[in-house]
Amino acid sequence: MKKKKNTAEIPEDIAKMSFEEAFSALKAATDRLEAEEVDLESTLLEYARASALALHCANLLDDAEKRIRVLIESEGVIELTDLDTERVE
Repeated sequence: MKKKKNTAEIPEDIAKMSFEEAFSALKAATDRLEAEEVDLESTLLEYARASALALHCANLLDDAEKRIRVLIESEGVIELTDLDTERVE
């Protein structure tokens, strides 16, 4: 299981976002960065925000994985293995 990343790096407005909101904002930030239509200072600010959004999304996914493990464990599964992120059923 992954260790939770430092949440001190995540601004309060991002920390309040759901996964879906943060992922959408991350995609929009990525699109803006790829468009290369902003000056250097704006690019740096956008990159910092995108990094915080990515970190927040990763933390939310880690939390979801932990909740799934607890659910599996409570259902009486004797042996717990890592989730297979490569396989989609």
